Amino acid sequence: MSEDTIDKSGYNEASYKMMRLHESQRRISYVNQDLIKYYHEFSGYGYIVKKTEIENLMQEVWGKLDTANKDKVSDLRKLMNNFIEEFPVFKMVRINNVEGERKVNKMMETNFKKLRDLLFEVHLYVSELLEEAGYSTFTMDVDDGDPYN
Repeated sequence: MSEDTIDKSGYNEASYKMMRLHESQRRISYVNQDLIKYYHEFSGYGYIVKKTEIENLMQEVWGKLDTANKDKVSDLRKLMNNFIEEFPVFKMVRINNVEGERKVNKMMETNFKKLRDLLFEVHLYVSELLEEAGYSTFTMDVDDGDPYN
C-alpha cells in the first residue's frame, strides 16, 4: 500500500463563509425597512431578526478576534439580550371597551427607539470587525495565487 498525503484540504469553507456573511447582511438590510413588522419568512419581528443576524456575523468573525474584542463582542451580545428582556418592545395590556375587556399588544415606543439605536451601533461595530478581519475585501496572497487558502 502506498501512503497518500495531503498538504492542503481539497475543501475550503471560505466561499460558504462569504455566502453566510452576505445572507446575514442582506437580511439585516431587508428588515431595517421596518424593525417592528413581523416577517413571516423569518418567523420573527424585524428587530429580533436583526439581532439574530448580528449574532451570526459575530460568530463568523469570532476566530479572527483578539481577546479584548472577543470580550467586547460577548458583552455586546449580553447587552442586546438583556435589553430585550428588561425593556420589551411589546407589552400585553388589557383594554376595556364596549365589548368588554380584551388583551392587546402595545408597542413601547421609547424601548423600541433605544433598542433600534443599540442594534445600529452594535451592527456598525461588528461591521468594523469584519472589515479589519478582511472579510469585506477580496485579497490574494502573491506567493500562492490562491485567495481561498
